[in-house]
Amino acid sequence: MANILPRTAADNFRVMPYNLRIFALMGLWGDRRKLYRLYVLLLFAYVVILYPKPLRISERHPFESIVRSVSELIFAALCYLTIIILAIKSEPFRAVILKLEQALALFRDKQDQCSELIVEVNNKIHRFSLGYAKLMLLYMVLFNVVPPAFNYPHYFLQQRLPPANRTLEFMLPLKQDLYGLDVHHNIAHYTISWLAITPFCIFFTLILWYKGVLFMLIRYNTLLYQLVNRMLQQFDRETSGRSVQKHRRLQQIVELHYSAIECTKLLDSVLSLILLIQFVGCLLLLCLMLFYITRNHSLNVINIAVLLISIFIEMMCFSYLGDQLTEENANISSSAFNCRWYDEPTVIRKYFLRIILQAHRKATITAGKFYNVNIVTFAQLIKTSYTYYMIMKEMF
Repeated sequence: MANILPRTAADNFRVMPYNLRIFALMGLWGDRRKLYRLYVLLLFAYVVILYPKPLRISERHPFESIVRSVSELIFAALCYLTIIILAIKSEPFRAVILKLEQALALFRDKQDQCSELIVEVNNKIHRFSLGYAKLMLLYMVLFNVVPPAFNYPHYFLQQRLPPANRTLEFMLPLKQDLYGLDVHHNIAHYTISWLAITPFCIFFTLILWYKGVLFMLIRYNTLLYQLVNRMLQQFDRETSGRSVQKHRRLQQIVELHYSAIECTKLLDSVLSLILLIQFVGCLLLLCLMLFYITRNHSLNVINIAVLLISIFIEMMCFSYLGDQLTEENANISSSAFNCRWYDEPTVIRKYFLRIILQAHRKATITAGKFYNVNIVTFAQLIKTSYTYYMIMKEMF
């Protein structure tokens, strides 16, 4: 573990070194032959988590119970599909990281504002990653530790009462019919269920943390656009110099801008289908979970609230970072125009014209190529989900 967790000075100009070391253990990075570990975990998680979920309304499972079960199923399916799509699209995923590292490596031996910006942003990304990991750990504690912490003391208190006065029904981490086990009332069956579910709750927590990598990749891509802006501002302040030097510096700016645009295209190819599924799933989840929470006042609401907060934060991060990426690329056009390029020789002006034209092409992350992922679409998603929730509330 000592070789995985420490962060060195060289990591300041690398892309997610801390995360990639951990993902290599799971077969998600590095040697592709280790991917069998992931497939084995997904198979066992399907057998223990997904397959036993009740989906039919019955006396044992009323409508509200099925709403919770379907919500949990959709949430797990989002995790499954995300990790499977990333495994399928591993080549463009690796290409994005390698291209980002090549761009950042250009500033490794420099002592200027650009290198300082890289170190600053990389440290913030690292802190975000650690904070996000702690948040995932909190989710797991609330989701999987709180139920038994409540159930076992409650069970022993009930045992002191006469049989006729006992009203015992266990609080479950997940709504399940685990292969005929009476997990609602039998303490032994409940314990078996909880022990079987716990490792896979940890596994799904790791998947949620892995999805946080996608936020960080968008932020790294935004960093490239910020570097282009910073280099253009430096060029404007340092107008002195020979035409050959200006030519060389502008060539570097154009190449970096082109690399940033290529990274955005690769990222969009990786994220497009994931975000489409995420948006549709989020729309359904917000509606179903709000319905369940408003109709139930038991402690089971805690687990559904954890899932609701998790999906809400995920979509908010995607939307905010997608908006920031688009805005930073748009700012390049203004930075280039403010460099008084019209006073430069024709050769220099051609470079500026190329930068301005590239910046006018909107750089954005999309959901299935249907719409851009930004704060506006996130607000529309929340509004639509609430509308469907109100319709469902009136109908049921």
